[in-house]
Amino acid sequence: MEYINATLESLKIQHAQLDSAIKEEEGHVWKNMIRIEQLKKEKLRKKDELLRRILQSQ
Repeated sequence: MEYINATLESLKIQHAQLDSAIKEEEGHVWKNMIRIEQLKKEKLRKKDELLRRILQSQ
């Protein structure tokens, strides 16, 4: 159970880091839309993984 909690916390941290990176990229005058889309897709994958692991642990 400890491993699952550690993994969930890790995924939450990675999700938050991606959110921060997206906001930073969107704040630039010359936005790199390709990079923003890549970050958003990765953030969504992390969220999906997080939800999948939460459901599996129940």
